[in-house]
Amino acid sequence: MATIGIGLPAYNQIAVQKEEERFFQLLKNDIYFAQTEAYRSGLSVSVMFREVGRYDLVQNQFSPISSREFPDSVILQKTSNLSSIGYWSNGSVIASGTLRFLTSTGERTIVVHLGKGRVVFSG
Repeated sequence: MATIGIGLPAYNQIAVQKEEERFFQLLKNDIYFAQTEAYRSGLSVSVMFREVGRYDLVQNQFSPISSREFPDSVILQKTSNLSSIGYWSNGSVIASGTLRFLTSTGERTIVVHLGKGRVVFSG
């Protein structure tokens, strides 16, 4: 019985970490999709981060493409100096800056540099 009591918290932590990894992989794919879609459609596309724990993909700032919820263990920190990652129709980034996320294993960052396709994930 003692091993079950010890094993469950460890399993829960692993499950939380796996969910976070899936979330950040999906976020990375959505960011790449936003750039590709902007270039393909000739319209600006952005990944807009909301304070309610989700992000939206939007075209021309008003037409929603999709929306995704953050896992409970992921929080967008107020020290982030971006609220969206956007691309012009030529695939270039609209604004540079840093997004900071607090996770169960520490901080993860996304750094957006000016230019085409310059988004760096760390953590």
